[in-house]
Amino acid sequence: MAKNPKPPREVAPSLSDQLALDPGPQPDTFTTRFLPERMGNMGSFAYGGCALGVGVQAACETVSQGYRPYSITGSFLAPVSIDIKLDCSVRRLRDTRTFATRLVEISQQQVQKDGSRQPRLCMILLADLHKEGERSMLDFSAPPDRTYSGPENSRTPQEIARTLTDSKTIAPETESAYNTLFGLMARHFETRQAPEGIGAQNVTGMAKHQPTTQDHLPLTSKTTADWIRCRTPLRKDKPLEHYAGLAFILDGYLSFLAGMHNHMFLDDAAACASLDFALRVFSSEWDLTQWNLREMKSVAGGEGRTYIDSEAVWQQE
Repeated sequence: MAKNPKPPREVAPSLSDQLALDPGPQPDTFTTRFLPERMGNMGSFAYGGCALGVGVQAACETVSQGYRPYSITGSFLAPVSIDIKLDCSVRRLRDTRTFATRLVEISQQQVQKDGSRQPRLCMILLADLHKEGERSMLDFSAPPDRTYSGPENSRTPQEIARTLTDSKTIAPETESAYNTLFGLMARHFETRQAPEGIGAQNVTGMAKHQPTTQDHLPLTSKTTADWIRCRTPLRKDKPLEHYAGLAFILDGYLSFLAGMHNHMFLDDAAACASLDFALRVFSSEWDLTQWNLREMKSVAGGEGRTYIDSEAVWQQE
């Protein structure tokens, strides 16, 4: 007898829906409204930004108006299944007139052999928030490593892949695989890859044998940059959703960036996943629905681990 087919997955139509949380059974607990989704793999494991984004959102749900995240750190503890919603439990560590600190545990109710469900901890996240409006003695920021074309002179990854397919540089199957692997990002964000970056020249690594203009540079000097903006409006009643959305997208591409910059791709590694993260924000004058420049580069690598920098984001003036 044939098994009943699984019902079709209900996917989040917008970034706000992807990050949306419903109250849990206890105070300061939440459950995602939609299932997490995969990106960058064809297995049953979700994209790390799904857990990271809702973890930041959960922390923000428990603070008073006027506090904004400035430091978000933590570790991925276990793979996230695409078939189970995420649960977030928030612990209030500090609440002062200037600062708030939250410890967030992100877990899933895993089905055991006897049919029971037990929580499995997937991520631990520490979020520090600062009261907005504090006076600043100094305002400064390091510029990007190189000058990049603006979004009006940059193309989407899909356009780049189509051009390389038409020129027979990559096979149609490679273009199709790219659109499948990174479809989640394309649904929620418009991205345009600056032509000066490596990612725009090798389709985010999928055309790994393609020469680039940075081949003469040491690995730690190579960069990829793209312009990013959310495709749909974010909720006006939840202004901190911009921070959760930023955490969601900044995890993208990092686990295999060093390989992408060294003529390799996911198929060259036995395993490729983020282990920990650190996000720091030094300005509240930005908007995720407007063009923002992201630059990514490899800092160090060894013993099967790499350290990647993707924290520099500049809004288009």
